[in-house]
Amino acid sequence: MISDVLKASGYEVVTAASAQKAISIVLSGGIDMITLDYSMPGTSGAEFQKMLSQELGAGDQTAGVVPKKLPPILLVTGVPGDDEVLSAAMGEGVVGVLPKPFSPKKLVEIVRETLGR
Repeated sequence: MISDVLKASGYEVVTAASAQKAISIVLSGGIDMITLDYSMPGTSGAEFQKMLSQELGAGDQTAGVVPKKLPPILLVTGVPGDDEVLSAAMGEGVVGVLPKPFSPKKLVEIVRETLGR
């Protein structure tokens, strides 16, 4: 649904069926924003955000090396009050938590605000 809504709003969308595939897509570059479901096959959205931080953010910063750019992350979840979700909401790169169910209009509004267009 997220992909369909964003495509209909003029955004180019790339999807991944697993966290491993998503990381390889993000590492290949050209990703402006990530919408990340808390419930993912094989890993949680919180764990995935931590992996991204290690690969592209300050989690990878050592010996004064400037980290690569971590795209903004919108965490989508059906359990917005869960302790792990609340903790992930404070994670590096996370720009917000979008609770399910949500309206397509709200999704597009958040993406536009985040990307500045």
